Amino acid sequence: WGIGQETADSIILYAANKPTFVVDAYTKRIMSRLGLVNENTTYSDLKKFFELQLPEDLEIYKEFHALLVELGKNYCKTKPLCDKCPIRDICAEWKNSSKKR
Repeated sequence: WGIGQETADSIILYAANKPTFVVDAYTKRIMSRLGLVNENTTYSDLKKFFELQLPEDLEIYKEFHALLVELGKNYCKTKPLCDKCPIRDICAEWKNSSKKR
């Protein structure tokens, strides 16, 4: 038992107010559908990717994570709502599914 990386990072970010990026299922799904990662990408690799791309800033990490959660909950669901997604123009999944129509 114990806590995993995602839970630990959530505690660090939101309770301890220390900048660390939280990778959750929404983040993995969105990044995969964008074509930026594959199924072999680890938690650590994805976390490192974001931490290298974003300034090490507590509020930016919180906001970016919150935006990914909103995107995942509202559009990039298990069964995605690509037609309504605000970032579909940069999405590999959307582009591939559009070709099939």
